[in-house]
Amino acid sequence: MKKIPNKYKFTAVVAALFLIPFLIMSNHFLNSTKEMVRKNMLELISFRTKGISKVVSGVLNSNYEIFRIAKTEKFLKLSNIQRKKLLQREMERHKGIYRGFALFTPSCKKIFSLGEFNDYSCLKNGLIKKAAVSSMSIGAVEYSQDEPCSLIIAEPIFALKSKKPKLIAFGKISLAPLNNVIRSFGKKSRSELGIADAGGQIISDSTGKAIIKPGIRISNEIIKVINFSLKRQVQNSSSQIRIKGKKNLVAVSSVQGTKWWVYEKMNSSTLIDYSFWARKIIYSGIILIIAFAFISYKLAELWLIPKELPVSSTTSLADPPMPHDDGKTEPKL
Repeated sequence: MKKIPNKYKFTAVVAALFLIPFLIMSNHFLNSTKEMVRKNMLELISFRTKGISKVVSGVLNSNYEIFRIAKTEKFLKLSNIQRKKLLQREMERHKGIYRGFALFTPSCKKIFSLGEFNDYSCLKNGLIKKAAVSSMSIGAVEYSQDEPCSLIIAEPIFALKSKKPKLIAFGKISLAPLNNVIRSFGKKSRSELGIADAGGQIISDSTGKAIIKPGIRISNEIIKVINFSLKRQVQNSSSQIRIKGKKNLVAVSSVQGTKWWVYEKMNSSTLIDYSFWARKIIYSGIILIIAFAFISYKLAELWLIPKELPVSSTTSLADPPMPHDDGKTEPKL
């Protein structure tokens, strides 16, 4: 077996001494890069859901304007004909948003109706009775085929200093503006963005699934994140969860004034992978370490290994030792 030259052994040992800690740190660097990308993206979608929930709340509040009008003392002083004309004008001003209105007594007697509620009966929906009994605003999402969902609201109207409602305003509002908001934000990301009601049904989403399959529910994993927020009594949560064996980043944010939640779900595999650039740095480092190992050998050969062995000043090579009778030699003095 051919003996390996010492210079190659020296080079290999020096390279190994530097490569081992370098590779350990490089592995940590690669893992840290992936973790940083995941953490930054989780913070980004969490920030985005917070912003969208505020936008959704603003859109809903602006569309509730007609109910604010109905709750004023001035509205109560109007005759039923004047009330009907007022609501009719509001419907014409907001075409495509207000689909129908009706006014009922707490005993479920219809006073008048407009739009899609022309033939509406109080017995068709329990919201009016619930609003009358609870003296609170009651709402529900109505799902329909091939068009955005609608929000149906029963709003109790009180007389001055009265604890029991005098009238119940009933309205149907299109959620198309919310659908436009979700789609516009969804275009800017590779994730699935949407709004879910308290029962977990999707009201609107960036992929259009809510229109194709009305009443479709969000995944159980997203519901778990929402339940975690409810349990902790926080309005926003974000986490990495597994959905069908794949890692997903999920962020949820509650919509103020409702029991709705804005959610965003992103597959971790779609994140920008910076490990390619990190590996380029690591490979460059390995090449440099091997090169420096060869340079170290050359420097050691140049600086540490003498070109000639040193000669003692007390020994002369010209005068060999003299022989003695006892066979021993003795250096010449």
